[in-house]
Amino acid sequence: MRRESSRPVGTPSGTHAGRQTAAALKARAPDESQSQARHQSAGKREDRQAEGRTPEASEAQQAAARAAARRAVRILLARQDDQGWWSGRQAGDVTLDAEAVLVREFLGTGSPALAQAAAQRIRSLQQPEGSWIGGPDPDASCDLPASVLAYLALRLAGDSPDAYHMAVAAGWIRDAGGLAAAGLSTRMWLAVFGLISWADVRVPAPEGIFLPARQIRAGGGWTGCGHQEAVALSIVGTLRPVRRLAAGLTELLADSRAVQDVRARSARMTVRSAGLTVSVSVAQRAALRRCGQWLLDWQRAGPLVGRRPVLPSALIALHVLGYPLREPVLCDGLAWLDSVTARPRPPARPDGPAFGTSGRHVRLAAERQPPVRETALAALALADAGLPAGATALVGAGSWLLTQRVEGPADGTGPQPDAGPYGWTFGRDGYPDVAGTAQVLLALSRIDLPGASGAPAVLHAIRWLAGTQGRDGCWERSALSTVLAVQALAAHGAGDGRALRRGVVWLLRAQRADGAWAGQDGAADLRVTAAAVPALLAAGVMPGKPPVRSAVGWLLSRQNLDAGWPGTAAARAGRGQGRGRSDPDATALALTALLAAGGTEVTDPADLAADWLVRAQHADGGWQVASADATRPGAQAGSRRRGPLTPGLLQPLAALGQYAVVLSSAETVPTAAGAPLH
Repeated sequence: MRRESSRPVGTPSGTHAGRQTAAALKARAPDESQSQARHQSAGKREDRQAEGRTPEASEAQQAAARAAARRAVRILLARQDDQGWWSGRQAGDVTLDAEAVLVREFLGTGSPALAQAAAQRIRSLQQPEGSWIGGPDPDASCDLPASVLAYLALRLAGDSPDAYHMAVAAGWIRDAGGLAAAGLSTRMWLAVFGLISWADVRVPAPEGIFLPARQIRAGGGWTGCGHQEAVALSIVGTLRPVRRLAAGLTELLADSRAVQDVRARSARMTVRSAGLTVSVSVAQRAALRRCGQWLLDWQRAGPLVGRRPVLPSALIALHVLGYPLREPVLCDGLAWLDSVTARPRPPARPDGPAFGTSGRHVRLAAERQPPVRETALAALALADAGLPAGATALVGAGSWLLTQRVEGPADGTGPQPDAGPYGWTFGRDGYPDVAGTAQVLLALSRIDLPGASGAPAVLHAIRWLAGTQGRDGCWERSALSTVLAVQALAAHGAGDGRALRRGVVWLLRAQRADGAWAGQDGAADLRVTAAAVPALLAAGVMPGKPPVRSAVGWLLSRQNLDAGWPGTAAARAGRGQGRGRSDPDATALALTALLAAGGTEVTDPADLAADWLVRAQHADGGWQVASADATRPGAQAGSRRRGPLTPGLLQPLAALGQYAVVLSSAETVPTAAGAPLH
């Protein structure tokens, strides 16, 4: 393996961290635990060499890595849509189908035929263990909220709780934490239908919604919400409408005390209809009017192409504010929900097209939520694999991403109150977010778009991204969001670099003593740490500085004996019983960080990790992501149904592509489109 420790592949030059960064670097000296981790890693390398492993990758291993990248590139190019996007959602998320049932029930616009069509689709997507998939991410963090909503929708459609599929679902939900762990948005729906008390639903106050963006994410259980979702939650949570159902969901509660508490509250609760059912202050009324007007303006603004996805809770919020169903925004929103969710099947025609073909499912999923995330990550993976920046596949992806940028009316947030939001989103509420905007900017930095078609969009997005930075230098009080923002700003050489320097200083101060960075739960997180290494290098931190070397040491200390790395969920599930099962996505992330950092101590672990990825590749060119609990019934089936792109293809392809480029930048690998991969 060729060593390039002076500067990682693809690192832009000319950006430095400044005096603040230098001071933070001096404060980051390697400690005893970091030295111990390096000694442990060296011991593992010696053990592997004693087993017959050579310190340098053999020619056969190099050829195998290039062949694995070629197979993955071919399958990825074959799955690109003619419009330039990729989608991994055709097996899809049931959240929107369930929420459509709830919206129709609350507004009184449903019908038995629509309810049965939705119920049939929800039943068909139930996993063997009883849950439903709530998103494409492998960590299954959205499965509990989606499962609760799906269960409630089936109850509304008339399914008996004694039915086998409902009993299995109820058992899974209870084991996963029950209603108490279902998340804020799901608990809002439960409160709307009188299944839990509004006192147990903590929502943002409408007066605080339009604080500067750097303050709105300061705290509360709603910190992960997008702006549109936060506005809708503040309206509904302040007015507290209740449309009580005939039956409760006590079978989903995790303990008997909670069951008794819910029954007692339900007995005291009065039946209320939608509307202003609680007393609000004059200030709250003014704030609610402003929130409602913002929702109307945001939806009326519309996207550049097609229609903006509608957030179901926003329709409830507008209705409880007093807007009638004939309001155009409400009419259009309900029509959009009808167009992208299950409908009664039309009578079959002998000469008509087949119903429910795979192509229709893919395009329907793209209409429900544009696959911005999958397309940006796929473009990055192809670029990392060596596809030329002007390749047709990348130009098509970049052009499509530009059409998906989101801009809207000013909301009074940020350093420029008159400037509206501008960027991209991976979320479902259609409002730009930091992580989505940063990753799309990274993808666009690797694509040569014709002329200067992307320059204005990139400039506006960078300005909006810099404006959402917190006063302490971070974004959204999240290490991962800050890492992505820093990397995006560095890739585009953004402005005067002040936001970039402040972000780097925050990351250096947030680094743990063991060299890692923490995730959302405060524990050391492999994904964040692996992403932080190339971000710091791109921002101008030298590879030999203590923060980089200590992060590398932590990554090496987490490597399994089979040369892979466990995913975050698998590692935490295996505490006390070993490291956890090696995972392709986690291994690829760690390998990418090691390749970026360089150094003699990473050569053997990187070679062995690449060899592990090659051996873990399936015959179809993809990889199977390990479940946090691989022994759980249906875990592997559930992972397979999450879609063909994420997880299981993009990150390993990017890592092996970078590995092949580092090994031999002069050699070329033909792609399915006939373009050289070099």
